[in-house]
Amino acid sequence: MNWQRDMSLRDLDDSAVLEATCLRCTYMWLQSPVQLLIKVSHRDVRLCEVAENLACPRPGCRHVGVRLALIKKQDTSGFVGGMP
Repeated sequence: MNWQRDMSLRDLDDSAVLEATCLRCTYMWLQSPVQLLIKVSHRDVRLCEVAENLACPRPGCRHVGVRLALIKKQDTSGFVGGMP
């Protein structure tokens, strides 16, 4: 089991961004979960299914199959405690 099989597309927050990389030409693009939900036929699609069926938007490639990475656009705060 990996994180893509455990998480469905509708579980992602609107502030999250998916980085998709084509497996053939290594073209990289960013997509929001809302953009992908518009393209799929049902809402319970898993991220592994999205990675297997997403086509590369680069002209001339159109390969089906990408590598997905999850990017969160939230501020990260450091640890606010510790040694004097």
